[in-house]
Amino acid sequence: MLMYTLLKRALSLSHYSLYVVYRQAWSIIFSILILLFLGGYGLMVMAGEEQIVNNYTWWFFVTATTVGYGDFYPITEFGRTIAVVIMLVGIGILALLIAKITDSVLTISGKRHKGLSKMRRNQHTVIMGYRKGSTEKIVEELIENNHDEQIILCSSDQQTNPFTKDNVEFVHGELASMDVLKRSCVHNADKIIVFGADDNQTFFTAYAIRDINKTAHLVCYLQNEDHAIKVYGLPAEKKCLNQVILPMDVYLLAQELQDPESSTVFQHMVSNLEGATLFRADILESLNKNWQFEELFLWFKREYNATLVALKKEKMISNPSLEECVRPGDAVFYIASKRIENLEWN
Repeated sequence: MLMYTLLKRALSLSHYSLYVVYRQAWSIIFSILILLFLGGYGLMVMAGEEQIVNNYTWWFFVTATTVGYGDFYPITEFGRTIAVVIMLVGIGILALLIAKITDSVLTISGKRHKGLSKMRRNQHTVIMGYRKGSTEKIVEELIENNHDEQIILCSSDQQTNPFTKDNVEFVHGELASMDVLKRSCVHNADKIIVFGADDNQTFFTAYAIRDINKTAHLVCYLQNEDHAIKVYGLPAEKKCLNQVILPMDVYLLAQELQDPESSTVFQHMVSNLEGATLFRADILESLNKNWQFEELFLWFKREYNATLVALKKEKMISNPSLEECVRPGDAVFYIASKRIENLEWN
């Protein structure tokens, strides 16, 4: 019984010692390396190895790594003994250093894959909540529209990053928690999608987001349209930055029955992957010019083969009249095969 107790204590102490060594590995490695370097220098001076002393730093690392170019070498027995010690200890320290670097890289990679790391992003897109199938489609659409899009996916249910794409990073944790908001850099985000498990989680997450970021474009997916007013009332730099998406397919059922294949047209308009897509263009407030909607409609069609379908003034106007006045600061929505870059409003 006494032997068992002593053995158990010895094992516990050895485990603890190994843990301490692991935690202090970097300090131990560099301490031994420094002591070996300084001790070797002092002993080489004592051995009278002038050629090595004059080129000691180069000789030390060539010897410690056992590369051994042979351009400088000890000529005394004492000097050779010192060199052997430096070789044996040096190769051991080098092996430990490589092992520790590899372990650190694997640990960092594992933490990122499990969503435990803190991200460093700016002007990026955050997706709060993961729904298998739907989230993949959202990401595919975002990347198709902008191949350089940087996305951070946050989920409390998903344990690891479900995406293999380099531009989709992962944060695990409760969506509305300050920890997740900080690690996903929500305060620096440009666009945020909240895709909660239910409307309550979606709203509480959106509320927490607006507490630290009032300039991002916030889009919330809700099941019940009666809850939309809560999202629209959240503080934001502009009211239009708070938007709600409802299960539109339900509303399309009646439309499809009345007008066959209208749902196909709608799907083309909202998808970046197939057919013409709906885009927005903001008219610069610095422009000193007004237009009639007819002028812009014809210009978009002639120059870009795009069709204007709506105008955003104080409110949204779908299918405006040709006489409708369009001013700087307004926005137009158009359908085109791709986004029009650098519109020449003048």
